[in-house]
Amino acid sequence: MSSGEGGGSSQRLVFEYRPIPVTPMSVALLILFGIVTFILGPLGSPPELWPIGGVCFLPFLLLLGFVVLNLPSATRIYHDRIAVSLPLWRRLLGFKGTFDWDEIANVYPASYEISGAFLSPFASSAGTLVHTGIGLETVAGKRSVVRFTPGAIRAFRGETVGYSKAILAVREVFHARARPLVTRVKSYSDEDVKAMAEEARQPLLGMASIVLAFLAPPILVGMVFLLFAPGLRTLAIATVAAVVPPVVSIALTWRRSRWRSYLLSELSKFQESFRSSS
Repeated sequence: MSSGEGGGSSQRLVFEYRPIPVTPMSVALLILFGIVTFILGPLGSPPELWPIGGVCFLPFLLLLGFVVLNLPSATRIYHDRIAVSLPLWRRLLGFKGTFDWDEIANVYPASYEISGAFLSPFASSAGTLVHTGIGLETVAGKRSVVRFTPGAIRAFRGETVGYSKAILAVREVFHARARPLVTRVKSYSDEDVKAMAEEARQPLLGMASIVLAFLAPPILVGMVFLLFAPGLRTLAIATVAAVVPPVVSIALTWRRSRWRSYLLSELSKFQESFRSSS
């Protein structure tokens, strides 16, 4: 993270945030795949099963390629525009990451869950993986969220140091441009605000549903093998029984998580409109 001062030009860099190049999850997977591929594989497999003409290296190489394609660019805040961090694959495909402030209608604190959080319905439903970024809405209605690397999994709606410095820089830029952060916002009554806040704090899934989704597969698989004769048909049924409950739980968590983030972001935008007008 850094800030810059570049003369009096409207194009001067005000703040720069560099995300960590590789997420902790990617580092953990690289270490795991590396140990299995280069240490446990040669030690625990006979010569005819390793490296099988190089096939054993394929999972590690695919993971390495995934990590490289997701290398993020920096988020840069200028006096006249913002360059949003994008992974390498999106930059290669020509996705737009730079927006002039004149084409931005709203800037506000936006909620999001850290990448892959929906894979953990327990933590996701508790709300401990919700973090705050900078929401951007263009005049044309396009939405995007500038994300910041969480320093730790903390309380509900954790705000990182990167976010705090970035939103402060944005406020300074907009103050210098003599314009509010929010110019278009839907009006909510006090009852609406209370209802939205209450809904956002509800667990995404009940604890009983989550536990059932992850404990049911072993029971269902056991029943399948008890009721049906061994064979491909039985194996297929057992696979479905093992996969469907957790997949449904994860899908529901992901969908409701996105709705919760939308509610929290709408509330933040509404509150920011009052702050801008005061």
